[in-house]
Amino acid sequence: MSINLVKQRLSSIHKVIKLTLKDDRLPQTDDAARFIATSEEVKRLSRHTWQTAMDDYMERLAQFQTAMKGKNLSTIKAAFQGLLNCKISCHKAFRQK
Repeated sequence: MSINLVKQRLSSIHKVIKLTLKDDRLPQTDDAARFIATSEEVKRLSRHTWQTAMDDYMERLAQFQTAMKGKNLSTIKAAFQGLLNCKISCHKAFRQK
């Protein structure tokens, strides 16, 4: 599968979780699982040149997983924001090359 298609799927589920958190609701377990699995798929398909950024993203993804298990909304929001910040940073660095 193309990395672009996988990234589109990730973006789609990212938006669902973002809107859920914006409404001060816990993300659905299935949505979080799909987000995590798709993130892992992006990592598998990513280029070696993205390795450092992906390692940071995966660390933050692990924090999100842990937060989801704890079911604390503020912790989940913080972990998800960390993922968003990481994504923005990665995209910014990619565009500067």
